[in-house]
Amino acid sequence: MRRWSCSAAAFALLAVAGCAALYTGSPRYARGRARPASGTSRPGQRAADDSRRGSLPWPAPGQVVTRFGTVVDPKYGTTTKSSGIDIITRSGSQVVAVDSGVVSFADIFMGYGRMVIIDHGGRIHSIYSKLGDVKVKVGAAVARGSTIALSGDTLHFEFRVGGKSVDPLDWLVPR
Repeated sequence: MRRWSCSAAAFALLAVAGCAALYTGSPRYARGRARPASGTSRPGQRAADDSRRGSLPWPAPGQVVTRFGTVVDPKYGTTTKSSGIDIITRSGSQVVAVDSGVVSFADIFMGYGRMVIIDHGGRIHSIYSKLGDVKVKVGAAVARGSTIALSGDTLHFEFRVGGKSVDPLDWLVPR
């Protein structure tokens, strides 16, 4: 009987389930499954109410250097789509939850680095990435303004309503 090595098992998993298996298994920061946030809408229900629009606190101090939407590179003239904003922060700054909810992801995600996703209910999610250190686990209930991570030198922040990226600046308190 042949014993499978860790790399052979990983290869077999990839061959059967595809790359998604790498990101849907047990995350490193927690082994449990996320609980849905109270008030989470079900298919067929209306997505988000707009009562939170323009009233959420900023996830970290700093200056926005990349805005949501189409971004044109000043040097090369190439265009890309930004699904969130980038905030230049001092490395090690506190990153806080913009609203209460349940942590649905806390791990490393390819292209985003260390990342936390919070389910705020009503099909609203906030995504914090390029983090220096994660302080929460999957399934944890978090309150508005509570520390969820420490930043690297840049924080990438996205806000999704009904599964679609929206401009986070429309939801954050104007500065």
